[in-house]
Amino acid sequence: ERLEREKTQVQFDNLKNQLNPHFLFNALTSLNSLIFEDQQLASDFLQHLSKVYRYVLQHKEKGLVPLQAELEFIQSYVFLLETRFAHGLQIEFCIPDCTRHKEIVPVTLQILIENAIKHNIINAARPLAITISADQNYLTVKNTLQPKKLIETSNKQGLENLTSLYKFISPNPIRISSEEDSFIIQIPLV
Repeated sequence: ERLEREKTQVQFDNLKNQLNPHFLFNALTSLNSLIFEDQQLASDFLQHLSKVYRYVLQHKEKGLVPLQAELEFIQSYVFLLETRFAHGLQIEFCIPDCTRHKEIVPVTLQILIENAIKHNIINAARPLAITISADQNYLTVKNTLQPKKLIETSNKQGLENLTSLYKFISPNPIRISSEEDSFIIQIPLV
Protein backbone atom coordinates (compact mmCIF):
# COMPACT_ATOMS: atom_id res chain seq x y z
CA GLU A 1 0.00 0.00 0.00
CA ARG A 2 2.89 2.35 0.81
CA LEU A 3 4.50 1.67 -2.56
CA GLU A 4 1.19 2.21 -4.34
CA ARG A 5 0.75 5.53 -2.53
CA GLU A 6 4.28 6.64 -3.47
CA LYS A 7 3.67 5.64 -7.09
CA THR A 8 0.42 7.62 -7.11
CA GLN A 9 2.16 10.67 -5.61
CA VAL A 10 4.87 10.51 -8.28
CA GLN A 11 2.23 10.27 -11.01
CA PHE A 12 0.42 13.27 -9.53
CA ASP A 13 3.65 15.26 -9.30
CA ASN A 14 4.36 14.42 -12.95
CA LEU A 15 0.88 15.64 -13.86
CA LYS A 16 1.48 18.97 -12.09
CA ASN A 17 4.81 19.32 -13.88
CA GLN A 18 3.16 18.65 -17.25
CA LEU A 19 0.49 21.28 -16.69
CA ASN A 20 2.88 23.95 -15.55
CA PRO A 21 4.95 24.29 -18.77
CA HIS A 22 1.81 24.24 -20.94
CA PHE A 23 0.17 26.83 -18.72
CA LEU A 24 3.34 28.95 -18.66
CA PHE A 25 3.58 28.91 -22.46
CA ASN A 26 -0.03 30.11 -22.80
CA ALA A 27 0.46 32.75 -20.10
CA LEU A 28 3.62 34.15 -21.70
CA THR A 29 1.94 34.26 -25.11
CA SER A 30 -0.97 36.22 -23.59
CA LEU A 31 1.43 38.51 -21.74
CA ASN A 32 3.32 39.24 -24.94
CA SER A 33 0.09 40.39 -26.61
CA LEU A 34 -0.92 42.50 -23.62
CA ILE A 35 2.38 44.39 -23.50
CA PHE A 36 1.51 46.17 -26.74
CA GLU A 37 -2.25 46.50 -26.13
CA ASP A 38 -2.58 47.48 -22.47
CA GLN A 39 0.52 48.00 -20.34
CA GLN A 40 -1.39 48.28 -17.05
CA LEU A 41 -3.25 45.02 -17.71
CA ALA A 42 0.07 43.43 -18.71
CA SER A 43 1.54 44.51 -15.36
CA ASP A 44 -1.47 43.14 -13.44
CA PHE A 45 -1.25 39.92 -15.44
CA LEU A 46 2.44 39.53 -14.57
CA GLN A 47 1.75 40.12 -10.86
CA HIS A 48 -0.95 37.41 -10.86
CA LEU A 49 1.32 35.04 -12.78
CA SER A 50 3.97 35.60 -10.11
CA LYS A 51 1.45 34.79 -7.36
CA VAL A 52 0.46 31.56 -9.11
CA TYR A 53 4.04 30.34 -9.33
CA ARG A 54 4.85 31.47 -5.79
CA TYR A 55 1.97 29.32 -4.52
CA VAL A 56 3.09 26.32 -6.56
CA LEU A 57 6.66 26.67 -5.27
CA GLN A 58 5.58 27.19 -1.64
CA HIS A 59 3.19 24.24 -1.60
CA LYS A 60 4.75 21.69 -3.94
CA GLU A 61 6.05 19.57 -1.06
CA LYS A 62 2.86 19.75 1.02
CA GLY A 63 0.34 16.94 1.00
CA LEU A 64 -2.61 19.13 1.94
CA VAL A 65 -3.42 22.84 2.18
CA PRO A 66 -6.39 24.69 3.67
CA LEU A 67 -9.15 25.29 1.16
CA GLN A 68 -8.84 29.02 1.93
CA ALA A 69 -5.21 29.03 0.71
CA GLU A 70 -6.18 27.15 -2.45
CA LEU A 71 -9.01 29.64 -3.10
CA GLU A 72 -6.67 32.63 -2.71
CA PHE A 73 -4.24 31.01 -5.17
CA ILE A 74 -6.97 30.15 -7.65
CA GLN A 75 -8.17 33.78 -7.76
CA SER A 76 -4.86 34.74 -9.38
CA TYR A 77 -5.07 31.78 -11.72
CA VAL A 78 -8.63 32.73 -12.71
CA PHE A 79 -7.52 36.32 -13.39
CA LEU A 80 -4.99 34.97 -15.90
CA LEU A 81 -7.58 32.75 -17.55
CA GLU A 82 -10.22 35.47 -17.73
CA THR A 83 -7.66 37.82 -19.28
CA ARG A 84 -6.78 35.17 -21.85
CA PHE A 85 -10.33 34.03 -22.70
CA ALA A 86 -12.24 37.27 -21.97
CA HIS A 87 -16.00 36.65 -22.30
CA GLY A 88 -15.46 33.03 -23.29
CA LEU A 89 -14.96 31.92 -19.68
CA GLN A 90 -17.21 32.48 -16.65
CA ILE A 91 -16.13 31.18 -13.24
CA GLU A 92 -18.34 31.49 -10.18
CA PHE A 93 -17.44 30.64 -6.56
CA CYS A 94 -20.01 29.54 -3.97
CA ILE A 95 -17.85 28.55 -0.99
CA PRO A 96 -19.34 28.92 2.50
CA ASP A 97 -17.01 30.22 5.21
CA CYS A 98 -17.58 27.08 7.30
CA THR A 99 -15.73 24.95 4.73
CA ARG A 100 -12.67 27.14 4.23
CA HIS A 101 -10.67 25.49 7.03
CA LYS A 102 -11.00 22.05 5.39
CA GLU A 103 -8.04 20.77 3.37
CA ILE A 104 -7.33 19.57 -0.17
CA VAL A 105 -4.27 18.61 -2.19
CA PRO A 106 -2.45 21.70 -3.51
CA VAL A 107 -3.31 22.78 -7.09
CA THR A 108 -6.37 20.51 -7.21
CA LEU A 109 -8.51 23.42 -8.39
CA GLN A 110 -5.99 24.40 -11.07
CA ILE A 111 -6.00 20.85 -12.41
CA LEU A 112 -9.81 20.67 -12.47
CA ILE A 113 -10.22 24.07 -14.14
CA GLU A 114 -7.49 23.25 -16.66
CA ASN A 115 -9.25 19.94 -17.34
CA ALA A 116 -12.51 21.77 -18.13
CA ILE A 117 -10.68 24.21 -20.42
CA LYS A 118 -8.74 21.47 -22.18
CA HIS A 119 -11.81 19.37 -23.01
CA ASN A 120 -14.40 22.03 -23.86
CA ILE A 121 -15.01 24.66 -26.50
CA ILE A 122 -14.48 28.20 -25.18
CA ASN A 123 -15.66 31.29 -27.02
CA ALA A 124 -17.78 34.38 -26.45
CA ALA A 125 -20.75 32.89 -28.29
CA ARG A 126 -20.69 29.74 -26.09
CA PRO A 127 -18.87 30.64 -22.89
CA LEU A 128 -17.53 27.86 -20.71
CA ALA A 129 -19.24 28.29 -17.34
CA ILE A 130 -17.53 26.78 -14.29
CA THR A 131 -19.10 26.80 -10.83
CA ILE A 132 -17.00 25.94 -7.78
CA SER A 133 -18.99 25.20 -4.65
CA ALA A 134 -18.58 23.30 -1.39
CA ASP A 135 -20.42 21.65 1.43
CA GLN A 136 -19.00 20.08 4.60
CA ASN A 137 -17.76 16.98 2.78
CA TYR A 138 -17.04 17.88 -0.84
CA LEU A 139 -15.69 20.59 -3.11
CA THR A 140 -17.65 20.52 -6.36
CA VAL A 141 -16.45 21.77 -9.74
CA LYS A 142 -19.21 21.82 -12.35
CA ASN A 143 -18.76 23.00 -15.91
CA THR A 144 -20.94 23.27 -18.97
CA LEU A 145 -20.39 20.37 -21.31
CA GLN A 146 -19.41 21.51 -24.80
CA PRO A 147 -16.75 18.98 -25.81
CA LYS A 148 -14.02 19.66 -28.31
CA LYS A 149 -13.80 17.22 -31.19
CA LEU A 150 -10.00 17.06 -30.93
CA ILE A 151 -8.00 17.45 -27.73
CA GLU A 152 -4.36 18.26 -28.47
CA THR A 153 -2.49 17.70 -25.22
CA SER A 154 -4.52 15.22 -23.20
CA ASN A 155 -2.73 12.21 -21.75
CA LYS A 156 -5.98 11.10 -20.05
CA GLN A 157 -4.12 10.71 -16.74
CA GLY A 158 -5.19 13.85 -14.84
CA LEU A 159 -8.42 12.75 -13.20
CA GLU A 160 -7.18 9.18 -12.87
CA ASN A 161 -4.07 10.27 -10.93
CA LEU A 162 -6.08 12.68 -8.81
CA THR A 163 -8.59 9.92 -8.00
CA SER A 164 -5.80 7.51 -7.02
CA LEU A 165 -4.15 10.10 -4.79
CA TYR A 166 -7.38 10.97 -2.96
CA LYS A 167 -7.99 7.26 -2.24
CA PHE A 168 -5.06 7.47 0.17
CA ILE A 169 -6.07 10.80 1.68
CA SER A 170 -9.78 10.42 2.33
CA PRO A 171 -12.23 7.62 3.01
CA ASN A 172 -14.60 9.46 0.68
CA PRO A 173 -14.02 8.86 -3.04
CA ILE A 174 -13.79 11.46 -5.78
CA ARG A 175 -17.12 11.52 -7.59
CA ILE A 176 -17.20 12.11 -11.34
CA SER A 177 -20.49 12.41 -13.18
CA SER A 178 -22.09 14.09 -16.13
CA GLU A 179 -25.53 15.32 -16.93
CA GLU A 180 -26.97 16.23 -20.29
CA ASP A 181 -25.23 19.61 -20.37
CA SER A 182 -22.67 19.55 -17.55
CA PHE A 183 -19.67 17.67 -16.17
CA ILE A 184 -19.26 17.43 -12.39
CA ILE A 185 -16.29 16.49 -10.22
CA GLN A 186 -16.59 16.31 -6.45
CA ILE A 187 -13.38 16.28 -4.41
CA PRO A 188 -13.53 15.12 -0.78
CA LEU A 189 -12.58 17.76 1.77
CA VAL A 190 -10.29 16.52 4.51
